[in-house]
Amino acid sequence: MGAKLNPAQQAAVDHGEGPLLVLAGAGSGKTRVITQRIASLCERGVRPEAILAVSFTNKAAAEMGERMLPLVGRSRAEKLWLSTFHSFGVRFLREESKALGYPGRFVIFDQGDALGLVREIVKREGLADRKLDLYSVHARISLWKNRGLPPEKIPEIDFEYDAVARDVYPHYQAGLRSMCAVDFDDLVAAPAAILREREDIRERWQNRFRHMLVDEFQDTNAIQLELVKLLANARGNVTVVGDDDQSIYGWRGAEVGNILDFESHFKGAKIVKLETNYRSRSPILEVANEAIARSKRPRHEKVLRSAKGPGPKVRMCTLEEAEAEAKMVVHEIRKLAASGYDLGSMAVLYRSNLMARPIEEELRVNGVGYRLYGGTKLFDKKEIKDAAAYLRVVVHPEDELSLRRIVNYPARQIGDTTIQRITRYALAHDLTFIEALARADSIPDVPEAAQRGARDFLHAIAAARRGFAEGALTATARKLFVDVGLERLLTEDPGPVAKKRWGNIEYVLRSLTRFEEKSGKKSIAEFLNRLTLDMSAEAEKTGQRVTLSSLHASKGLEFDVVFFIGLNEGQLPHSRTLDPKVTEAAPTDVEEERRLFYVGVTRARELLYLCRARRRVMRGRATPLFPSRFLEGLPEDLVEHYDAGVDAPVEHDEAASLGKALLDQLRGG
Repeated sequence: MGAKLNPAQQAAVDHGEGPLLVLAGAGSGKTRVITQRIASLCERGVRPEAILAVSFTNKAAAEMGERMLPLVGRSRAEKLWLSTFHSFGVRFLREESKALGYPGRFVIFDQGDALGLVREIVKREGLADRKLDLYSVHARISLWKNRGLPPEKIPEIDFEYDAVARDVYPHYQAGLRSMCAVDFDDLVAAPAAILREREDIRERWQNRFRHMLVDEFQDTNAIQLELVKLLANARGNVTVVGDDDQSIYGWRGAEVGNILDFESHFKGAKIVKLETNYRSRSPILEVANEAIARSKRPRHEKVLRSAKGPGPKVRMCTLEEAEAEAKMVVHEIRKLAASGYDLGSMAVLYRSNLMARPIEEELRVNGVGYRLYGGTKLFDKKEIKDAAAYLRVVVHPEDELSLRRIVNYPARQIGDTTIQRITRYALAHDLTFIEALARADSIPDVPEAAQRGARDFLHAIAAARRGFAEGALTATARKLFVDVGLERLLTEDPGPVAKKRWGNIEYVLRSLTRFEEKSGKKSIAEFLNRLTLDMSAEAEKTGQRVTLSSLHASKGLEFDVVFFIGLNEGQLPHSRTLDPKVTEAAPTDVEEERRLFYVGVTRARELLYLCRARRRVMRGRATPLFPSRFLEGLPEDLVEHYDAGVDAPVEHDEAASLGKALLDQLRGG
């Protein structure tokens, strides 16, 4: 984008007094508009300390500060209030600590502290008959706080987690108060409560700020909206910038209605639409426009127009299954890299982090470097490293690093003191650590429980070694993980976290099965080499890595080439939004999934691949997959059915028949 603002941007920058809603489409230069507007206000005589600009992340706030330096100079830039909602809350509460009602300084609980308090309350009050996922209990309390609901306003709820959270909530707040503490959500909720209840404080803070600006307004929740309204002065000098078409955080309390109903919250608001896109080529934007125009929920009408002009057609790729999809994507990445595209300018986007696994594996096999947003690399997860360490010890008993990692995990009474005694014994008798471990019965001061733990551990390792020698790789690995207690440890706690951790181990076992079937090799050592394959030396040297990102984490990013995978019903939109039991919430949730699709498409600058598989194979059974409803009606003249030469694509007629079958299914036909 050139130095000159376009007419819509200039209108937003030049706006004077009163509320202003800037509807900023994807890639339309919203950050530039915010910073230029702040600079314009300063030039018009508004003191910098009377300007409050709020963004959602520390990174965004810091970037705004950097952009302000050349516009207004360091002296004025340092006086501006550039913050997140939560950092503003910290500063507010420190200034108004007396109104908080605490006798001294307050402390801020992080999530670990908050979960610890929830755990203590559940145990002390006997609020659950069985183990519960405490993260889910606390998440409900967090959601209620973000909706501005105190404990006494939570209705009776039948669902177990909601019922427990409702009982915990008042004890949780009392616990925070007894420790002069606030949690992360209180950093917004507490200032809002003080401003609501104390007219003198509210008047003082409204007079402090002459102008307030809020970025990403579509992501605000109920309590953040209330805080904005309470801080707004009599003139309503509130500028908000956002895009309801990119509202994708409803699951954590964001309310798209805040931006849709801005005019009812701030009477007489002026609306400016930024519809010129400086990021993407025309075919990409036409796909995005068509998809979002089919929304069944109210939205601010916008049509993005490309400042960059025409470009290659959007490529529709349909493969047999997820593994073939991954092979095609990596094949195309390597082909594009050979033609001159930087690896760092390419991304693979998906709805769920689980969908990254086949892509990760294929990239590693091909020596292509990658970085992960919105999750931890599969092979960096603790449970994966633990499983690999067990397999290495079976194959290489002298691998002391791996052995020490898992000798007491899961716990088998071989603590640090016992390990030190075994280590000294090994040194004194010129033995490896595992040889000394086998003599634990003879080592002085090694407790009987530790001796028993060592025997059980070594017995499981020896049994696995025999199983691998006989060629039963997957069955032996599974039995090993059961025998050493790894499965029990990872599955004994309820909730999604434990399920995901054991699911990661299952993925290793499925990878091992595929390795046996496709390579025909029965060498666990060779599988381990593949599992731990290092990134290519060139990728490490240049720092060029493909980005793998969930759709939520991709917000704010952009790439020359985007591979958008998993475009099937049940994947996008996600299956939980299609549950007929969720009657009232489901339509809204499906429309948020549509906005996720829109966000994914608009991350691409030059080239976009829309990818899906025809079937999913689980436990040896193939299940057909239907194309995502968001692919319906895309402009045919700007979309091509692309054959990457890896797996035959679905012909256009077949894609159409699959789409018709899906629509018939949705309509109950």
